[in-house]
Amino acid sequence: MEHGSRTRLVTAVMLVVVFASGVLLGVAGDGNLVAAESQGKKQSMYEQVGPTPDQMVFIDSIVKDHSAGMRALHDEFRTAYYPIYRELIEHTRGAIKEVFSEEQAAEYQALLNDFDRRQAAERKEAEDRD
Repeated sequence: MEHGSRTRLVTAVMLVVVFASGVLLGVAGDGNLVAAESQGKKQSMYEQVGPTPDQMVFIDSIVKDHSAGMRALHDEFRTAYYPIYRELIEHTRGAIKEVFSEEQAAEYQALLNDFDRRQAAERKEAEDRD
């Protein structure tokens, strides 16, 4: 690959990674907006202000809209950028495996497979919560 093309690819990938990090932080932060009032969990900041029941109706609507927007953004990211992200990951993994002996490459692949299984289980768990 030509040096200029590689630089553009790395730059694009870094932008995708930064964007993905922002989306993931947003999704994680979204979970902190709505806190269970029971079971001793922390209250959200807006609950600590002591909103009236009428105000909570509006706040609940705002939080639901926010959650829907975050899900849509996450879905858009997954559709538009996830294939590029996976391609880069697979390319990097393949290049690393080429450095190893056959035995090391097999061990590395087993570790990657285990990591991928854990990540898939965590994603499934997160989707089931939504």
